[in-house]
Amino acid sequence: MRINRYLTHAVVLGIAVAMSSYAAMDRHFPTTLTAHLGPVNAEAIMVAEGGESGDVSLGRYSTIIKPVSIPTSAPISHQPFTYIVASGENLKTIATKYHVSVAEIRWSNTNLYSSDSVATGDQIVIPPVHGVVVTTKASDTVGALATKYSVDPQVIVDFNRLRTTTLTPGITLVIPGGKGGAFPPPPALWQILAQQNTAPSSFPVKVLGCCLGPYVNNKFPVGWCTYYVATKRNVTWNGDAGYWYQNAAASGYAVGPTPKVGSIMVTWESWAGHVAYVEAVNSDGSWVVSEMNWVAFDVIDERTIRPGQLGSRLVGFIY
Repeated sequence: MRINRYLTHAVVLGIAVAMSSYAAMDRHFPTTLTAHLGPVNAEAIMVAEGGESGDVSLGRYSTIIKPVSIPTSAPISHQPFTYIVASGENLKTIATKYHVSVAEIRWSNTNLYSSDSVATGDQIVIPPVHGVVVTTKASDTVGALATKYSVDPQVIVDFNRLRTTTLTPGITLVIPGGKGGAFPPPPALWQILAQQNTAPSSFPVKVLGCCLGPYVNNKFPVGWCTYYVATKRNVTWNGDAGYWYQNAAASGYAVGPTPKVGSIMVTWESWAGHVAYVEAVNSDGSWVVSEMNWVAFDVIDERTIRPGQLGSRLVGFIY
């Protein structure tokens, strides 16, 4: 009789699972769990309709009833994909569209490392989650990639479902949460001028092998025009180059429109402005400046500028 009861019970359970998508099993529980859910017999089997304890439901005869978990959203993709840039799009709009950052797209595309500019029809790799997409090289290891992109090695293994930590060249991996290095500085100012149809050849330029000035109490980042000029003059103000003229005037320095030896030239030759040190003033009214980050980043050059050549980009001189 007892065997028949359990056979009948198993059949009923099978029907319940098939019809209601409930997971069910027959298991004996100690009285510490079942006592407050209903009466049990001498074998600690529930003989009534049971009850609930947390998310566990007990039916008659100690049957566990628990709803099957059904996902309510699409599973996360583990694969990067190639996107073709449409007309009018830029990296910011594409990043917003796919819920990643501009930096993450640039880190995932080697051709975008030095520039954030894309054109219609360009093909770019988009990471499926916040992180970086990499194509492995012969020298790459899981540990080295984890260190490079500041993540736990196990994250790389788990997300990419790797069966071994030994990598072969040419594998495409997603580094979830990975962060690449800093991007190079903006292009040299002469390149910006070329884009504005102001030919760099119109400025006689000579690259110098050295040298910085005598002032070492410098609060500006190395390699930029502000850094160089602050070694030539004792600069007591702050701010981007384009605002030096007004900041110096506010600090009590004399300013004006005429170049003088030892003065600081302030211009809007780039998005952040530009400053240079006036080395000489010629008899024809032209002047010679020394500067950094005009020919190229962290490079010192000497340039001759004619009156009116800079147009409205010339702000003035700090004396």
